[in-house]
Amino acid sequence: MQYGVGGRPWGKGVSVLFLVVIFSTQVYTTFTCPKDCFCAPHSKNVQCANKNFVQIPEEIPVETLELNLNENKFKSPSLIRRNFTQLYKLQNLYLSDCGIETIDVDTFADLNQLTWLDISKNKIRFLADHTFRGLNLKHLFINDNPDIQLSLGAFAGMTTQGLYMHNCGLKRLFVDLMTPLNSSLKTLWLHENQFEALSEKWLYFFRRLAHIRLGKNAFHCNCQIKWLYTFYKNSKNSIFAGAEQPECGSPRLVQGKYFDEITEEDFRCELPTFQNVDAIFDTKMGKLTCQASGDPAPTLYWIRPDGTTETYYPQVDSKENSGVMFMTDVKLENKDLYKCVASNPAGNVTFSLNVVWPDLRLALTPKPGKLATTNIIRDDSTSAPVKKTYKNYAGDDAHAYDWANLNSESSKLKLQEKPGPVVNKKDKDHSFGIVDIIGAVIGTFLLTLLVSLTAFHLYYKQRERREEHYSVPDELKCTAHTVYIMNEPEENRIKMINPLNTSDIHS
Repeated sequence: MQYGVGGRPWGKGVSVLFLVVIFSTQVYTTFTCPKDCFCAPHSKNVQCANKNFVQIPEEIPVETLELNLNENKFKSPSLIRRNFTQLYKLQNLYLSDCGIETIDVDTFADLNQLTWLDISKNKIRFLADHTFRGLNLKHLFINDNPDIQLSLGAFAGMTTQGLYMHNCGLKRLFVDLMTPLNSSLKTLWLHENQFEALSEKWLYFFRRLAHIRLGKNAFHCNCQIKWLYTFYKNSKNSIFAGAEQPECGSPRLVQGKYFDEITEEDFRCELPTFQNVDAIFDTKMGKLTCQASGDPAPTLYWIRPDGTTETYYPQVDSKENSGVMFMTDVKLENKDLYKCVASNPAGNVTFSLNVVWPDLRLALTPKPGKLATTNIIRDDSTSAPVKKTYKNYAGDDAHAYDWANLNSESSKLKLQEKPGPVVNKKDKDHSFGIVDIIGAVIGTFLLTLLVSLTAFHLYYKQRERREEHYSVPDELKCTAHTVYIMNEPEENRIKMINPLNTSDIHS
């Protein structure tokens, strides 16, 4: 029997303990730290931050619990599953500022014990569905990835208690993206982004959080985001504690003001206003266009006479909306009521039109001295358009109706005064025949001859007056056949018209 200190015998339990201590010492001594990295004694933590690694080192021990690779510029900007397959005991992974651009689906699927993942300050542009599938984290850092986009299923199959997406240039974020995190998320940081609006659907999700940050977002403080103001006022001492309060970026009256500096009455929406309503007709088709603006931009509805509706939703970040509806197979005698409805949270505005389908044959051949007035559109609007024009198109802009005087008692579109008859397009394309050309040549010749005779007459009349006492020199008498002298004005005119006669020559 062996005796220990004080002469007391060692038991079997003491021997087993001694062997465990020896075995543990051997395990720690076999943990090899990668080259150029730092590993604290007995910690199983590998610190490789800012070591100019161009890829993830392959000699990282399987027993590693924490791996810090921050500030290394990887040659390959993609993370794949093979990078971490052997690190199944890893608990903390730091990959901040490594030039990462893409992350394959299921890249972290083998890290079942991971609780802390930091992929911040990279160049990640898109996170696809199931990127983090299988993870149960305490903290997920995605912040400082400018203009990152997230698929609706990016967080599918994972949980996390903290999600940090600040300073990512986010303009829109769908609440459905957070559905997989409903049961786990407690902290959400969305500050320093570019949010102008958040759907009221976020209210249910925010109520489940313990802490939230929304500061440094230029919210558009109209009636659509009043819910956030009310939520902030009712819970700012708890959920918003320690965070910069939300502020307004627009409209102008509340621009730059924090939520504590404004009241609920400052969150207003503007009723829609019609900007333009056009009706354009061709021989077989008509087009109705309705444009309206408001705060927020209204949704437009064209309602046909049979009650069917076409809906036009506004574009994101737009203050105006336009709805274009085409009409086909409409009979000439139809007189139908069409309605354009503009709707936003402030209310609905309706513009009604009694449309008479134009008879284009009459429109192109009006009676002399009168303009065509058969194409009439009557309106009944709850909001006067700023500029509205009705045009009848049949290959030209012959007729235009001005809707500017909409508030007049007659409420009828006045025809713009355009003097003169409508020019038929066929007249513009007229071609000349051979008879027309010959007639034009003969007419031109006769006119030229008449002008010439008149000029000669005036010339010789003036000459006669100057040569009233003129006598023929003797040296010219032998050539009398080349010179003749008129005696009287009437005779002069006759000689200009009749052929030259030698009997009229004076010798």
